[in-house]
Amino acid sequence: MHIPESLQDLADSEAVQFLKRPKTITRIFAGVFSLIVFSSLLTDGYQNKTDNSQLHCVLNSNTAACSFAVGAGLLSFLSSLAFLALDAHEVRLASTRFKTAFQLLDLILAVIWAGVWAVGFCFLANQWHRSPPRYFLLGSNSAKAAITFSFFSILVWIFQAYLAFQELRNDAPVPYKRSLDEGGVVLTSLSPPSATSPVNAPTTGPHGPSYACSSLSPYLSTPKPPRLAMMPDN
Repeated sequence: MHIPESLQDLADSEAVQFLKRPKTITRIFAGVFSLIVFSSLLTDGYQNKTDNSQLHCVLNSNTAACSFAVGAGLLSFLSSLAFLALDAHEVRLASTRFKTAFQLLDLILAVIWAGVWAVGFCFLANQWHRSPPRYFLLGSNSAKAAITFSFFSILVWIFQAYLAFQELRNDAPVPYKRSLDEGGVVLTSLSPPSATSPVNAPTTGPHGPSYACSSLSPYLSTPKPPRLAMMPDN
């Protein structure tokens, strides 16, 4: 393991350069926001009412709202960690097809997660708006935190989709480039030679085209009509 000898070596190291990438920063923010959403509702999202000890969801006593937020936050957090690990080994991807498929999958999942968090934000905000005031002893701060970071997650995943789209558009597949190069070589080799090219120089010799044309010229001339000759009488 290489240990940097100075701060400049540390700043130029691969780990620091990887962490400074916009895609890496976006994934870290997406993972942190997802962690806040599901952890806040998982710890304080289920509280008892003032009149009994049974636990209910703080979002209008709707268990589906808390379950949706916890499940979406957990899956989004794991997705961010998985793609962060794949980004760290992206430079080692030798197969161009696999790299293109990875970028396409990144774009599709980013768009899906942006839509999921948009639906989740509207759902959680609606259920919190319908919740009676001071209906639970605790848990209001956890509900507000989950709703707030659900909205932030929408922006983060939209930006992640934009970065994935830019990367997919800028990185053209290598087989496509190679086919263009090979086509250019073929067209260059099949292009007509110039007037000064030695290919067009006339060949003067017994086997040359000019000699053949000159030798065939008497036979290709216009035939003369036959003339009548007077035969002597015997």
